[in-house]
Amino acid sequence: MERISLKQTLFPGLFALAVFLFFWLAYPYHVYGQEQFQLFQFSWRYWAETLAVPGGLADWCGRFLTQFFYYSAAGSLILALLLAAIQAVTAALAKSPSPLGYALTYVPSILLLIYCCDADAMPCTLVAVLLSLLCALAVLRIRPALLRNGIAVVATALLYFLLGPLSVLFVIACLVHERKWLPGLLMAAVFALCIVCFHKTMGYPYYRLLYGINYYRFHHHMPAWPWIAAAALGALGVFLAYDGEMETYLKYDFLTRRFQWNAILAEARKDNPQKPFEMASVNLALVKTGNAHRLFDFYQNGPDGLLPKYTNDYIHPLIPSEAYFQLGMINSCQRYTFEAQELIPDFQKSVRAYKRLAETNLVNGNHKVAEKYLKALEKTLFYRGWARAKMALCDNDAAIDADPGYGYLRSVRLHDHDFLFNRQAMETMLGYLVQENPANHMALEYLLAWNLLDKNLKGFVRFCPFEGFPGGVPRCYQEAFLLDFADTAQSLDNVPAFIDPAVVDAFTRFMREHGGGTPAEILAKQFGNTYWYYYFYRLGV
Repeated sequence: MERISLKQTLFPGLFALAVFLFFWLAYPYHVYGQEQFQLFQFSWRYWAETLAVPGGLADWCGRFLTQFFYYSAAGSLILALLLAAIQAVTAALAKSPSPLGYALTYVPSILLLIYCCDADAMPCTLVAVLLSLLCALAVLRIRPALLRNGIAVVATALLYFLLGPLSVLFVIACLVHERKWLPGLLMAAVFALCIVCFHKTMGYPYYRLLYGINYYRFHHHMPAWPWIAAAALGALGVFLAYDGEMETYLKYDFLTRRFQWNAILAEARKDNPQKPFEMASVNLALVKTGNAHRLFDFYQNGPDGLLPKYTNDYIHPLIPSEAYFQLGMINSCQRYTFEAQELIPDFQKSVRAYKRLAETNLVNGNHKVAEKYLKALEKTLFYRGWARAKMALCDNDAAIDADPGYGYLRSVRLHDHDFLFNRQAMETMLGYLVQENPANHMALEYLLAWNLLDKNLKGFVRFCPFEGFPGGVPRCYQEAFLLDFADTAQSLDNVPAFIDPAVVDAFTRFMREHGGGTPAEILAKQFGNTYWYYYFYRLGV
């Protein structure tokens, strides 16, 4: 009795707790990332469209659960419960009395845990597995063998349509239980017939009908590496599947989405990020917290770390789009956001993109377009209240102008120098923002930062208002000015009054050691946070 209690309560409970803690503490931003790339709506049309393809019920249920990933704890709990339930049903089907047999019932859940470490693995996969196994458990409890086998054959076709090809687990479970060739042959034939029929009637290629329409976000392939990693099983398999690089990016993306600027800087001090998109989040946070002058307290990798180049995927354009929105470059933000949404591999709509597209159209005065996005958001669970509040702004320009956020963006966006986006002319575009709207301090700070990171000292000196800093010229601006000044001046005796003598002394020491061949790693200990070190030693920029 004690052994049964351990099997049925303690071990599954510990497994569920371990899975929950893993996602909640080690992988929370993968959980958040799932929620933002769908737009689940409570409407009959959405329900019908989702169920109209093979595996539609599993997909609808997965999407329904994914909306609760809005909270990482809720999403982690859902994943833990699904995986624990799969183990419990597997154990009920196996009915193995031996400790080894019981231990093996955790293998499917461990494999699926490894699979879920992929940011593009869809939760509907877990739903399809669980429902397939539950249906097998229910059918196998039917007593008359003839009735049981008849129901199993009919259920094979129904489950393929509702759950997709993972319903093969139902077929396998029934075959292992029955061990008779005729029911097994009929079920296999029905399963194969379903694939052929859906290929002929819906036009899906065979490989998608075999791998699943919606189990993985990318439709043209299924990943092999999670299953290779699964060979190691247990903690080693999870370790191999753990995508720390993507988790780090999603962390900065999440904090950017929530405007948690101080949290971004706190994380950056711990992580020391060096990739452009992560640095774009850090630099945006520096500007939003009034710390643009601390640019070189962090690793900088050139202009790409300020406003990264557009990448043709659905994840990475979102951080730059936020920077463009905050700058008042509304059309650029709208373009990045819309194209990111259209590149979502499984063709879902993004609740995050819908929110931002509604906002950009409100700011631009395209009320009917904004209304379209808001009406869709009104059918969601967590964004309904926000959408209804914004709906009051439609067809009400006076209310938009009075709104602190949208009204400000309307005041700083370009009017006289509207342009087609051209990243090669970023200095010009930022310059127009400053020229038309001197109150757009963020645009000025981005313009100065762009020239500094691009090592364009002449452009920096031309735009920097050295006499316009109430508390004195920031140190990194003094360093850049002094570097340009020294390039043309005969000596440093006549530097302007806004240059601190201590900065001149530090510059003299740096140039002496730099010219004397002091190794970069030694210089970094004393001058690593200066603009001079960036200018001379970030040679790959």
